[in-house]
Amino acid sequence: MKKTILIGAALAGLAIAPAALAQTVTGTVNVTGSVAAKCVVITGGGGSSFTGSIPLGELAGTDGTLSSTLSGSTNGSPAGLTQFRVNCNSAAPKVTLSATRLALSPTATAPAGYANVIDYTAGLDAALASGGVQTVSYVTAAALPAPTVQALSDSFANAANNLTIKAHSLNTAASALLMAGNYSSVISVTIEPI
Repeated sequence: MKKTILIGAALAGLAIAPAALAQTVTGTVNVTGSVAAKCVVITGGGGSSFTGSIPLGELAGTDGTLSSTLSGSTNGSPAGLTQFRVNCNSAAPKVTLSATRLALSPTATAPAGYANVIDYTAGLDAALASGGVQTVSYVTAAALPAPTVQALSDSFANAANNLTIKAHSLNTAASALLMAGNYSSVISVTIEPI
């Protein structure tokens, strides 16, 4: 019996010995993630596209030429506009803007002294996160110029209606009478995260 107690005590001593030799262990664990650069339409469409319209109404004045209200419009006081909310998480998104001429549809040949197309300025106003607005413009012409490509100086503001598309400064040949009918144009916008 004494041998059993002594063996038991010796074994208990051995069990305690490794605990006395234990050392502290430290480690680090890195947690990582990423956010892809993207632009998303919040209002005026969904996902990666938006659509709207700018109804200009009657284009001709009482004398049959282009309305002076439309020809005298400016970016600050446009002939018409539409607004959207676009969220872009990149520091300076790239904007590409172009437009077609406002043309009679279906098309018909304009006799001398008449116009079946109206040129104008398509404008894009981007509200910026740092405050203020950056404007991108495109002017239509008989030979359409290349699209206007411009990087914004800052991110879009995280706010409603942070993107405004405008039509202004409409023009035709001097004293041209507008042919009767429906006119249409398309403003094209691409916004890319950089």
